[in-house]
Amino acid sequence: MEFTESDVSWLAHGWDLGDAWCLTFVRGLDPAEALGRLGAPEESIRPLSYRELNEEGLFPFTVLAGRLEGWAVLIERNGSEAMKADVTEALSVGAELVSVMRLDYANDWFVYALDGDRVTSFDPRKPAWRYGSDPDRLLDAMREVGVDPTYLPGEQIGTRPPTMSEALLLAAQLTGVALSQEVLNGPLLGGDVGTRLSGS
Repeated sequence: MEFTESDVSWLAHGWDLGDAWCLTFVRGLDPAEALGRLGAPEESIRPLSYRELNEEGLFPFTVLAGRLEGWAVLIERNGSEAMKADVTEALSVGAELVSVMRLDYANDWFVYALDGDRVTSFDPRKPAWRYGSDPDRLLDAMREVGVDPTYLPGEQIGTRPPTMSEALLLAAQLTGVALSQEVLNGPLLGGDVGTRLSGS
C-alpha cells in the first residue's frame, strides 16, 4: 500500500495525541504480548479506549495497544518507554520494530530494530547523524519519502528541513501500516507500566 502525507498529517500537524507521544509498531507480537514486554503486568492489561485514557488521566503510566494487520502498535501519550535501549531490545527480540517519537520541546526520534538489535536511529530533523549497528540501512527508504540523509540544520541553505510527516511516512513505508484516527478511537488494550516508570 502506498501512503501519502494525507495519511499522516493528522498526527504530524495535529493535536490528537498532544505534543509528546511515541508510536511503536512491532511485527511478530500481539498487542498483549507487546504490552507485557513493555513492562505491563498481565493482570493490568484490559480493554481501554483512548477517550477513557484521557478522561481518567492515566497517561503516561498506561500505554495503549492495538493491531494493524500483522503489526502490534503501542501508543504512548507523554511517554517514550519504547525508545529506551533495553525496552527496544526486549520488544524486538524475534520481531521487527519501527518507532517514532514526537517531542515538540526537545528532540524527535526514529528507531528501526530487528531481533533485539537497534539497527538505526536518528532525530528526523537531523538525519545526517545516525546511530546503530547499521546506520545506513534505511538510506533508500529515507530518500523515497523525501528525507535527505545528509541533511543537517544550517548546512544546506535553501533545502527544506525534514518534518514529522516524513518520519511517519518512513514508518508507514517500512511497516505497510499507518495509525488512523479510527484505530486510535476504536477498541484497544491498555497496560499499566507505572511500576517500570517509577523504578520500583
